[in-house]
Amino acid sequence: MRTLLFTLLGILAFQNSFSQNQPKIMNYPFEGHSVSLFIMPFTDDNPLKIGTVTKTGEMVFDFPSDFEVPDDERNSISSELWYTLFPKCDNGMDIIAPENNMFSFKAGYISLLTEEDRYAGLLFPVSDESLAPWMEDASYNDAAPGSYYELIYVASPFQYTGQCTASEMTGEGDVSVNYSYQLDLKAGFNFLKIQIEGVQKTDPNERAAFPNKITVSNTDGIPDCLWFGKYF
Repeated sequence: MRTLLFTLLGILAFQNSFSQNQPKIMNYPFEGHSVSLFIMPFTDDNPLKIGTVTKTGEMVFDFPSDFEVPDDERNSISSELWYTLFPKCDNGMDIIAPENNMFSFKAGYISLLTEEDRYAGLLFPVSDESLAPWMEDASYNDAAPGSYYELIYVASPFQYTGQCTASEMTGEGDVSVNYSYQLDLKAGFNFLKIQIEGVQKTDPNERAAFPNKITVSNTDGIPDCLWFGKYF
């Protein structure tokens, strides 16, 4: 009982750390309005509220500890841990032992919803503004060195240190992309930091430049980064 109490307190303290840091959205156009932060990891019909935006553009994260998951989503391959963490690795399915392949998911874009229930935009957490176009469409926009951030959910704590490779096709043949992982995930929501260490130059008539060396870790709370918005 004592161990369980300490575990629950640790999870609550970790989740509360998200709400203590209130980064501000850059180029924010909805000052004076009430706006909520949502993710749609399952379907567009089942948005999940994860916080609010103050009338001056500061984000206040408040991640839910309990939420409904459609049965077909809970049992899908996209809700397995290997798919959340290692989907591009050539041996991604083999990295997670069966007993550790817990329920998890990628949150996808963090979106904005106004008080009129209008879908108003989405956010790009990056170290540099030049990465935002690539995050939105990697097929036509070149990658660049720097960091971007992804929100994920894992049902239980998970630690992993290791490497993998992925194959990317180019007009001149396959290129190996090297991933290095240093993960210490807590139960619940975590932000991954994806650091682009190297970029593969390409023929722009065939495809955009893409990362060829990546380090993946997790942040302690909200990322200290730039939050750019695309608005509708």
